[in-house]
Amino acid sequence: MKSVVIQGIKGSFHHEAVGKFFNPEQVEIVDSPTFNSLVKQVVSKEVDYGMMAIENSIAGSILPNYSLLTKNDLYILGEIALPIKHHLLALKGQKLDDITEVRTHPMALLQCENFLDQYTDWKRLAMDDTATCARNIQQNQLTGVASIGSSLAAQMYDLEILADNIHDVFDNYTRFYLLSREPKKVEGFNKASLFFYTDHQKGSLNKVLEILASHDLNLSKIQSIPLSGSVFQYSFHANVVLVNQDYDLYYKAIEEVAKATRYLKVLGEFKEDKLVISE
Repeated sequence: MKSVVIQGIKGSFHHEAVGKFFNPEQVEIVDSPTFNSLVKQVVSKEVDYGMMAIENSIAGSILPNYSLLTKNDLYILGEIALPIKHHLLALKGQKLDDITEVRTHPMALLQCENFLDQYTDWKRLAMDDTATCARNIQQNQLTGVASIGSSLAAQMYDLEILADNIHDVFDNYTRFYLLSREPKKVEGFNKASLFFYTDHQKGSLNKVLEILASHDLNLSKIQSIPLSGSVFQYSFHANVVLVNQDYDLYYKAIEEVAKATRYLKVLGEFKEDKLVISE
């Protein structure tokens, strides 16, 4: 059985992302407290893969994770765009009137402010992880305390959903990457993730973008990251989608980009996980 390390514990959104990616294949889920420790477990060969959040449609990119990816020479085998649905969780038998305190990840608090503002007497505590808060409520039989988390967390830790879908923005997605120590050829890929940096000269980035566009590659994401060892110079992470899955054009573009940059690495070639946006 393959092993996949996640940031947080079972019942987290990382856990959901693994389930969606590998379904129906069964995999071993390995907990890890931080993104740094997650990457170390992949690099040290303690696990086969890592599932790591890389960006959220509301909060934006998780910049330190881009650096972790490149500094540790990891590869992207695939992606999952997971809808984030927040629910209010508490011990079974508890009612909304019983709640005096909410403990969860600070991002979950921010994403559920409209709901929480209805209960001005509730104390809000920012904690490390949504699933850990849910587990602690069950393990310590905490009455009057609620958490915000996933339906999977409610199921795993036998909690009641006192209010469902309490998030402010309903089209809230987090993109996750499946990481590996080695690259893997994915048949029928239509998306690629590139890491590069250019000479610090006028028009150097624009030249790369023109190459991509002229070879039927749609730039779906570009993210600048400070270039290590330099002052106010940047490297770039770019995701491109093959418009017509013309692999000849794609490989020609990669050759030309390599010539137009100081450094280029293909971090992964994989299938795009398209969003299904509700109306």
